[in-house]
Amino acid sequence: MENHPLFQIFSVSDVLRRTVGLLLDKTAGLAPLERPWHAVLDTSEFRLRRYDQDNGTTGPVLIVPAPIKRAYIFDLLPQVSVVARLADAGFSVYLSEWRDGANGDLATTITSIATALDKIAMEHGRPPIVLGHSLGGTLAAITAALNPGQVQKLLLIEAPLRFGEQIGALRPVTIYPGTPLGTDRHVPGSLLDLASVSAAPDEFAFGRWIDAFSSLLDEEALSIHTRVIRWTLDEFAPSAPLLEGVIDLLYRRDLFARNELHLLGRDVRVESLADVHVAAIVDHSSRVVPFQSALEPLRSPTVISYTPETGVGLQHVGPLVGRRAHRDVWPRVVHWMSIGS
Repeated sequence: MENHPLFQIFSVSDVLRRTVGLLLDKTAGLAPLERPWHAVLDTSEFRLRRYDQDNGTTGPVLIVPAPIKRAYIFDLLPQVSVVARLADAGFSVYLSEWRDGANGDLATTITSIATALDKIAMEHGRPPIVLGHSLGGTLAAITAALNPGQVQKLLLIEAPLRFGEQIGALRPVTIYPGTPLGTDRHVPGSLLDLASVSAAPDEFAFGRWIDAFSSLLDEEALSIHTRVIRWTLDEFAPSAPLLEGVIDLLYRRDLFARNELHLLGRDVRVESLADVHVAAIVDHSSRVVPFQSALEPLRSPTVISYTPETGVGLQHVGPLVGRRAHRDVWPRVVHWMSIGS
């Protein structure tokens, strides 16, 4: 039960933000242009989408978004859609859509991803390739390390693996001895947004305005930019137990990269990823996810560099929605994914 006064204030802000977003959808046509999909699995924690336009000739893929963001950033517009890119390459595309109102902790979230992997393997007779962005990539990596046989390949997109000294701009979250969540079960998205802006204003505040100004004379860039900003209005309230686990076990104590994480009665060692084919898309200039955080714990990953570009709203999602990314990065990704599939 959300009873912290500060949380109540930010919860009201969440409602206002979403209302503004819906108004923008109706008045400015900024709703995402998603491909058709249907749910193949529905739980209290997540819904497993399967996209309907499916050739299914190359193999299954599971997309794992960050559990604090709406999933449609992977399918924002047809010309910069990760879902479309993979479906057009012949993959059967699935996406784990986290539920607003889920109450699970870190172990529950990892179990949800493993459940999705089991469902996909049952449908296709083989494990899927898994890709995750940001914290979604971190969770996908933990799941793969716990169950390497459930994952054919792992693609990490701007996903932090080593925390502590390597966490970059978000390091302030590690200096507090505990999280002020009390008995609250969910953390308002507006509060997380404020924390992000405070930790990295160059990315989450000034960068937005610089990108907007740079996109003014480019109609397509401005269209993508405005839809990304619209997407930021949809932050939902993730589970407080999940965030407590992420902040304490990962950000503060760095247990995964140190091979000391214990979940679900088992040791979860990042070195177990040596048994999985891993690729990582990294922005070598990022302060949000420094490349050392993304690459240092991995053994001989395939590294694909992303160069920041105009018209993405936030550079952290540039690999997902950037025109240059879809022209230069994703063909390399699809080639890597297709080898041996």
